Amino acid sequence: MKNLVLIFILVIFATACNLIKKDKPVVAEVFEYVLYEADLIEAIPHGLNKEDSLLFVQEYVNQWAYHHALLHRALINDLKLPEDEEKLEKHIQDYKESLVIYRYTQRLVGQKLDTNVQMEEIEAYYHQHPTEFTLKDDIVQVAFVKLYNSEKNIKQVRKLLQNYEPEDIVRLKSIAEDKAVNYFLEDDTWILFDDLVKEIPIQTYNKTLYLQNNKFIELQDSVFTYLLRINDFRVQDSYSPLSFEHNRIRSLIINKRKMELIERMQKDVFNEAQKDGDIIIHEQKTDNK
Repeated sequence: MKNLVLIFILVIFATACNLIKKDKPVVAEVFEYVLYEADLIEAIPHGLNKEDSLLFVQEYVNQWAYHHALLHRALINDLKLPEDEEKLEKHIQDYKESLVIYRYTQRLVGQKLDTNVQMEEIEAYYHQHPTEFTLKDDIVQVAFVKLYNSEKNIKQVRKLLQNYEPEDIVRLKSIAEDKAVNYFLEDDTWILFDDLVKEIPIQTYNKTLYLQNNKFIELQDSVFTYLLRINDFRVQDSYSPLSFEHNRIRSLIINKRKMELIERMQKDVFNEAQKDGDIIIHEQKTDNK
């Protein structure tokens, strides 16, 4: 099959857009299934160079053959009785209907969903659902600078981190941008303590005690010096701060709006059809014996 694909792709590029098609040329056959040249050409994305097109065709044909070989075997083993085939057709129809409804719904959601969320809404949600925001991990607000051991600014950075006045922060950022191997000076941003430990060689068996007992930390290995100031922290099982949950709450609010919008649209469609007389539900007779 690989040789067939190579020959096919060379023919495509040799004749460019002036392909003279025979009566439905065939690229591959698997049992009763046939992949025609025209279908393969249509599947090739526009803008690919010769090499990428060749790779695409090889993968496409192989996947097509793989899929239809499995499909053939599955149908033989699954459809042993006429009622099995009827059930499959019913499942296919149900899936098709669900897919059509889903695509229609998603298109309407894209047109009508309001994704603008005000800070007041986020704050209200946070205060109304406190139990949803219990921390599963320790988080910290820090200022951190990583320097080579040979760097002459270590003493200055240490002093600036310890003082940490507004003018010190400005100077810190200037030094970090110029000299640091890595740094994090967004001290109003919460990060996971475990993520911090991936960058700084902190070793502790009790993270809570470590955070409680260390305000300024300086560590050194054979290459780097790590200078860290812990400005604030929250430990596992305490309430998560609003700023840490901001994006998650925004997503929750938008998703709630989406569900409400979908439900409202579904009801509107049903009510409109019912009002126009397009829904007729016949009374069901029951035998009471």
